[in-house]
Amino acid sequence: MQRWWRTRGTDIYTDVHVPLEFHGSDYGGWAIAADSLRADSVVLSFGIGEDITFDEAIIGKYSCTVHAFDPTPKALAYVEPFVSDKLKVYPWGLGAKDANCTFYLPKNPRYVSGSTSRSRHLRDEAVEVSLCSLDTTMRQTGLTRFDMLKMDIEGSEYEVLRDDKTMQILEEQRPQLLVEFHHRFASYSKADTQDIVARLRRAGFRIAWVSRRGEEVLFLPDKWIARRTT
Repeated sequence: MQRWWRTRGTDIYTDVHVPLEFHGSDYGGWAIAADSLRADSVVLSFGIGEDITFDEAIIGKYSCTVHAFDPTPKALAYVEPFVSDKLKVYPWGLGAKDANCTFYLPKNPRYVSGSTSRSRHLRDEAVEVSLCSLDTTMRQTGLTRFDMLKMDIEGSEYEVLRDDKTMQILEEQRPQLLVEFHHRFASYSKADTQDIVARLRRAGFRIAWVSRRGEEVLFLPDKWIARRTT
């Protein structure tokens, strides 16, 4: 079944129809494949902000371990009381390469989501944050595998998913992949999102869910789909 969603001129359609379940708040929630995790599953969650309802919900259902990452001081202060054996938190973000980057803060002081890319909703004030590649993240955390990767990284998803080493890891690990696209930012375009979607499809990932605003997307590896549907 294919279902088309249109958002700001960008067409993203589902390739496969599988049972889904939704976890988290309307603002910070995501759909994943139904009954797809276990207690020994490993989840990488990039982008905490001030909403961990998704992470808490999947921990609550599956008792799995979530490794959550965010380089911003406000997000780290928010999540500190919730750190546990099941929710591990690290003070860096995801990048294509290891680097210290300028991170622009939101104009509205009540908001937490900034970006390394300029946008109208961000002010000139910035902080320096640490980004690590997916390869370095696995080494730093001691992980050899992961079953799910959530990527809400405020525009950096384009550079990360264009990186050949990142794609090699994704093709090896074959995780459920949750990506929020930020083509609404001035630094990116609808064509950038279409390019990344096409690249993931060529790598063997299929779209199973798209949010109503057309920016949050669930990709499932085709080999995983084949195992679940045969």
